[in-house]
Amino acid sequence: MALTEYERHQLELLAEQLLQEDPRLAAKLCAPTVDVARPARRAAGAFILLVGAFVLMAGIATQLTGLGAVGFTIMASGAYLVFRHTRLGIRLPRAKGQPADDGSPGPSL
Repeated sequence: MALTEYERHQLELLAEQLLQEDPRLAAKLCAPTVDVARPARRAAGAFILLVGAFVLMAGIATQLTGLGAVGFTIMASGAYLVFRHTRLGIRLPRAKGQPADDGSPGPSL
């Protein structure tokens, strides 16, 4: 869903205000997203998620509520392992004079 021009402007104002009030938090939010999860952990999580889905379907097919609840719990555990180290990257405008990530000077606001 696209933002209107007014919403985009308000978001930019909030980002500039955050940069001025708390530069450490702004730097932490602007940090590049790094996926540090090992591929084996992600694969295990995906497998656990898939097993949980089958257990959930078996609970639905047999109309056993407890089995369905166990399947959902297994699925949630697998999803947690898959997405545990995933972080959303938020791009905020840089403060005046703050260098860009690549070392080149950033545009002045």
